[in-house]
Parts: sequence; structure tokens; C-alpha cells
Amino acid sequence: MSSPQLTAVLQRAQTLGHIGPGSVQEYVEHAQCHLRAAQPGPATHWCDLGSGGGLPGLVVAIERPDLRLTLIDRSASRTEFLAQALEHLDLKVNVEVVNGDAAVLAHEARFRGAFHGVFSRSFGPPATTAECAIGFLMVDGYLVVSEPPATTLDRWPSEELKALGYGEVEFIEGPPRFARLGLVTPPGPKTPRAWKHVSKRPLF
Repeated sequence: MSSPQLTAVLQRAQTLGHIGPGSVQEYVEHAQCHLRAAQPGPATHWCDLGSGGGLPGLVVAIERPDLRLTLIDRSASRTEFLAQALEHLDLKVNVEVVNGDAAVLAHEARFRGAFHGVFSRSFGPPATTAECAIGFLMVDGYLVVSEPPATTLDRWPSEELKALGYGEVEFIEGPPRFARLGLVTPPGPKTPRAWKHVSKRPLF
């Protein structure tokens, strides 16, 4: 169950259009499943890529106060909302909100290879998510992506993912369903490409 404070924050996110319509409790439960699929180690550093209205990031912050979290979104209105949400929920100690283009931030020294894991709920298609996330991950770190209920293996093609630096994809069956990708080899210095190339010319 979500706390009244978290419920109010997520209802506000719905009003502002930062998360979709539907049951707030179901959103919270999905985020809790996302956290279980990720299995973060104690006191590790994780990123919520495209955090939007704070799913799963705000839920993870409440459930796992030992983790260091960075909530990233390119929308200034969403990151402003997230900063206010952290104040309201008293979650400022281990949680940072960053506004910016993930494809640019992934090349900055303080973010490059800095995270044990990346959560992604609805950042983009698999190729976009995999390419942007890889710049944030340290070796042996994991990208954990929320998946559609019914999907096919060709969403995450092995050869293309290995060329990026990932290992084999692990699927955590649900519902809800998640894909878990471990980083084996650090990406080259030009990965990820600029957002216009990532989005318009996906690698797979």
C-alpha cells in the first residue's frame, strides 16, 4: 500500500500530465515490482532514466532509503515537480534530481559509468533505452526495463546488444514483466550518440 503522502504526490503528477490515468495504487505496485526485479545491492547508486512523475523513482526512494538515487528527465516542468515531491516526501538526503538530455548527461564525468543500475519505466523503445542507459552503467551494472505484457525476443536482439556491451537479456516474468540487461564491456567514447541520431536512427 502507498502512503497518503505518496498517493497525493502521484495524484498531483496525474493532474499535471506527468503520469497517465488509472489507479495510483497500481502504479505504486508496478514500481515495487520494478524494484524487486532490479534487486539493488545495499547502499548502491541507481538512476531512474526518464523519471517523469517519479515512477519508479519515488517509490524506490521510499522503499529503499539506503540507495543513492538520481532521477533524470529532460523536461524542466517534470524535474521541478520531482524536486517539490522530494521536499514533500522528505526524501532529499540520498536523492538527486537532474534536468537534461540523457544522451548528453551520459558523457559527463560525474555520471559516466557511475551507476550500479538504471531503472527505466517508459523512457523509449528498447534500442533508445539501451543506448542511452549504457553510458551511465558501471561494469556489472544492470539496466532494468519495464516490458509490455506480451512481447517477443526480437525486441532485444542479442547480437546488437552484445555489440553495445551488454550480456544476455534476462526476462523477469510477471505480470508485470521486466527485461534485465547486465553491462559486460564499457561502451566506446562516442556512445551514446546525440539524441537526434539515437531517436531517428536506432541501432536495432
